[in-house]
Amino acid sequence: MKKKNFVCIECPRGCALTVTVGDGISVEGNFCPKGKAYAEAEVTCPRRIVTSSVRGEYGMISVKTDRPVKKTKIFVIMRQIRAAKLFTNVAIGDIIIENADGEGANVIATRPYANIPRED
Repeated sequence: MKKKNFVCIECPRGCALTVTVGDGISVEGNFCPKGKAYAEAEVTCPRRIVTSSVRGEYGMISVKTDRPVKKTKIFVIMRQIRAAKLFTNVAIGDIIIENADGEGANVIATRPYANIPRED
């Protein structure tokens, strides 16, 4: 049996969870069902929102994935983000990279970008 400890991030309470993985998954320390679901997901298929920046012709634009992606896909997505460059205006929520993880997660803009030179 393998034990892992987590701090639940599903609510402000921040429960200290102990997960035991053996024949099944046992979760202790959660005060609500969200903690149990979080711990089970964290040991079976951990996921994260990826945040980064994409180069634009005249500056950088902040981006993120529109849903959590498998941790194993983060480097695949980051390679695509590093290779991307914007040459057009974008609004918040516009898709910058479609289906970045191969499972439907898009990389979207988190702020507007105007493709015009800045005056310093």
